[in-house]
Amino acid sequence: MASNKKAPGKKIKKGTVGNAMMTIGPMALWTILFFVFPFIYIIVVSFCSRDQFGNIVYSFSLNAYETLTHAVYLQVIGRTMKMAAIVTVLVTLIAYPYAYFTSRASKKIQTVLIIAVMVPFWINSLLRIYAIMNFTSKYGLINNFLMGLGIIKEPIQMLYTTGAVYFGLVYSLVPMMVMPLYSCLEKIDPAVLEAGRDLGCSSAQLFRKVIFPLSIPGIMGGLVLVFVPAMFNFYIADALGGGKTIIIGNMISSQFSTSKNWPLGAALSVVVMIISTIIIFIKNKVEKARTY
Repeated sequence: MASNKKAPGKKIKKGTVGNAMMTIGPMALWTILFFVFPFIYIIVVSFCSRDQFGNIVYSFSLNAYETLTHAVYLQVIGRTMKMAAIVTVLVTLIAYPYAYFTSRASKKIQTVLIIAVMVPFWINSLLRIYAIMNFTSKYGLINNFLMGLGIIKEPIQMLYTTGAVYFGLVYSLVPMMVMPLYSCLEKIDPAVLEAGRDLGCSSAQLFRKVIFPLSIPGIMGGLVLVFVPAMFNFYIADALGGGKTIIIGNMISSQFSTSKNWPLGAALSVVVMIISTIIIFIKNKVEKARTY
């Protein structure tokens, strides 16, 4: 005789769904209001036009994207990507030795070195930029020091130059590369390095064949955190470049504030989003290829 008993199953407790909604609901609402909705709104505005008073006209238009095909905007986009690429290379060259030395140091020294990297983040970014301006100004600390030693007779123009912008970007973004690199290098087992030395690898071979390949995920993670902010960090370009160095970030800011051309500013923002997406896609592809 067949039994009428149901097979034992996992019962869902009453209130579990409600508790999950209470937990996820506020987070989902926050994400929609402050991330998803602004993202969609920017895309919509980029396909709009504006009237003679600068008001947004909500009718489909490609005028903003057609404007971006003009030579002046293409030059700004190209210059910005070139600057971001150079900054990323410089940041990597500075951050890699620091991260490697930190990962190989004792725990106490590691703590000190990591805190030394993070301390600038505890200070307002504008204050840090003003400090750089003070150091690099015509009669700032660097010029006064060099003149005091007799190395130069007249102050060197360092502030309000492209070099000052590069210095400010590198200074601000080095920690963004150090942290993912340190996290990756710190996981390398010392026994692997010892095995490489026992097999006769020189320091250069050990770095090329073991350390560097294992650190690629950290480099790719830092690439996203450095390259993208370098494209739109407009306040550094404004403060240290004196308005002479125009990048995408400056242009987006001026379109939304001064020119009142929101569709063009939104179109430029969409361009940055696309470039960022491509970089993240490449990063994921590289990491995925390394897993096979």
